[in-house]
Amino acid sequence: MAGPFTTATEVCEFSGMSIPSDLSRLQALAHRASSVIRAYCNQMLSPVVDDVVTVYPTASTFLSLPERPVTAVDEVLIDGVAFTDFYIIPRGLRSGSVASPGSAWTRGATVTYTHGHAESSEAFKAIQSVCIEMVKRAYTADESGQAIAHGGFPMETAGFPTTLFLTQDNKEMLRPFMRGPVR
Repeated sequence: MAGPFTTATEVCEFSGMSIPSDLSRLQALAHRASSVIRAYCNQMLSPVVDDVVTVYPTASTFLSLPERPVTAVDEVLIDGVAFTDFYIIPRGLRSGSVASPGSAWTRGATVTYTHGHAESSEAFKAIQSVCIEMVKRAYTADESGQAIAHGGFPMETAGFPTTLFLTQDNKEMLRPFMRGPVR
């Protein structure tokens, strides 16, 4: 299970909120907000090492992998035999110098690979900023997230549960990280 894109302390530091005596509510919201982001993008987004996937056959020279960006490939097996005539692109693999285009993937493949955005990358920081905004909105029970920034206190919303949601701006920021078609 992947962790959250941000910590409770980071939410406070980046949003200007005072650090509460109990960070557990903020941390729980960070976990939930990260899940909402992953579900919206249909991607893990965080770094995952040695993920194994079996990909269906294709007549293309391109073998699309489900989690992106692909950062390393440890092993490619076709019918249980190691295959090395490929190169990595962010969305998957391209067969190398194959005489007949696409012949490399017509039997499918089992790929062991590493994917996701490094925590130091600009992409991860963009995802993290969306997560921080979501947590702040939910914690303050204020769509704009301004109540605590102006000296207020977190308040319950007349019996309604805390809601985590993506704004239209959040969705636009996450658009580049959404999973495209997997062939």
